[in-house]
Amino acid sequence: MEIIWDWNGTLFDDVSTGPAILNRMLAKRGKPPLRDLDHYREIFQFPVENYYRAAGLDFSSESFESMAADYIALYPIESQNCGLAEGAKEALEAFRQAGFRQNILSVSEQGLLESQLKKFSIEGYFSHVIGQKDGYAVGKTERGLQWLREEGIPPEDCVLIGDTDHDAQTAKKLGCRCVLLACGHQSRERLQRTGAAVVGTLWEAVQFVLDVKIMRAAHLPSGRERSLL
Repeated sequence: MEIIWDWNGTLFDDVSTGPAILNRMLAKRGKPPLRDLDHYREIFQFPVENYYRAAGLDFSSESFESMAADYIALYPIESQNCGLAEGAKEALEAFRQAGFRQNILSVSEQGLLESQLKKFSIEGYFSHVIGQKDGYAVGKTERGLQWLREEGIPPEDCVLIGDTDHDAQTAKKLGCRCVLLACGHQSRERLQRTGAAVVGTLWEAVQFVLDVKIMRAAHLPSGRERSLL
């Protein structure tokens, strides 16, 4: 089985950077700040333009590219003090012991992504690290499809683990199964509306995937497997 990890908000706990950076962007433009983290989790979405609009930013006098440039400049600074999500190394090791190949598919810029993996000394867990050419958070699905084609990997052998409805949409377009974490950038309620399996922690995600593997090997029906389809 191939595990496709999302990075931001899934293995990397950078959830606090979202509202912090957005509030700086809002203040710069004379807009009111987000109410709290729950407010952020309710409006965060892809494409990023829609997220900015939901926060109250206005593209009538300033381009999305200009606003995104602020975020791209601030994120490496704001995220310096962020660490791995709770249980990340244990989850990676559990899947390694189970014999799964692990990969990252992220909206992060490739160079920044690779430097973060090296910082935490976890780059050795991954067969492929697939980021973006720039910091504008577009093209995740296209990069994933290209990777599957080039590697000849059957989508049905993959499980994508992420923390947003965009991850669920990406998994659907890739043709693979999906597990979503309710401790990342979006609320549990929003994730549940995708129809994907939703769990609370990384370790629950590991147990969920391993349980489905056991059920499949034994050819037994599983409610968990149905929720992964």
